[in-house]
Amino acid sequence: MSAPAKEIKPDFDEEFLQTLGEWREKHKIRDDDAVHLLVEMFRIHQKHWDAIRQRQMPSLDQFRSNVTAATEAAQAVREQMAALIEIFEKHPNATPVATIPKQQAIHAVTAAVLGGLLIGIFIGKFLL
Repeated sequence: MSAPAKEIKPDFDEEFLQTLGEWREKHKIRDDDAVHLLVEMFRIHQKHWDAIRQRQMPSLDQFRSNVTAATEAAQAVREQMAALIEIFEKHPNATPVATIPKQQAIHAVTAAVLGGLLIGIFIGKFLL
């Protein structure tokens, strides 16, 4: 199985410069025209807001890795809860958990832990 190819980001600057050159020729705009300063100001503004959006939005790969980590943690908790319930079944007088069916207890604890993990991940991503 080969490693996935890295995504190549398209170079929009080259396309923009080409379009800008065509626009200048079409409208006969000189090199020293003030409109070039406005275009440069727009590009600075656009890069600034692109950088802000990129910092605020987590990448899809990062989100996938977080969900995978949460799923693995939930599986580990599920296995530990199954072992704990098995121990409680051997000693039924030790706790009232013995009265709860095994599958219901596993599902309830797994759902609570997984929900807590996901909420923690989302709070961490959006507040920091």
